[in-house]
Amino acid sequence: MSSRNMKLDEIKARAQAAFETTEQRKRDTLVAWQALEDQSSQTRLKTEKLRALRLARDAEEAAAKAKAPRSAAAVKRPRRAAAKPL
Repeated sequence: MSSRNMKLDEIKARAQAAFETTEQRKRDTLVAWQALEDQSSQTRLKTEKLRALRLARDAEEAAAKAKAPRSAAAVKRPRRAAAKPL
């Protein structure tokens, strides 16, 4: 509808409604963006925690492996070559 045939009050009301709609969309977008940022932050924190736990576990396993005495079966001896036939 053209604004030529509208009264000044109607034009202002439409402009105000359009403005409020735009502002509501901005607020909704900001809320959604903040929720996404919060989720990303939680994911990063969880990843850091899991990485720290994994590194601690690996260090503990390496220390236990270094302390464990080597068994005789674990030590490989070089094989002797069979005698060559004459």
